[in-house]
Amino acid sequence: MRGLPAAETPEPRSAKTCNPEMGIGMALDVAAVADIIMRLGALLLAEPAIAEIDLNPVIVYPQGQGAIALDALVVVR
Repeated sequence: MRGLPAAETPEPRSAKTCNPEMGIGMALDVAAVADIIMRLGALLLAEPAIAEIDLNPVIVYPQGQGAIALDALVVVR
């Protein structure tokens, strides 16, 4: 699935917490979060019976180390 170029990708509301210059002291793997979002989009396009997906919590590791959803709820129509 083709996504938006990085320059056109909207900044998430939590972006300030992922930026070391904003106070948490480390860069988080925002690319891994973007990958999860892109894969969810592809899944939703491939499976029209899915009405919604909820991932909570999503743990984001330091830059280059990935991200993982610890729990998921999938609602099917």
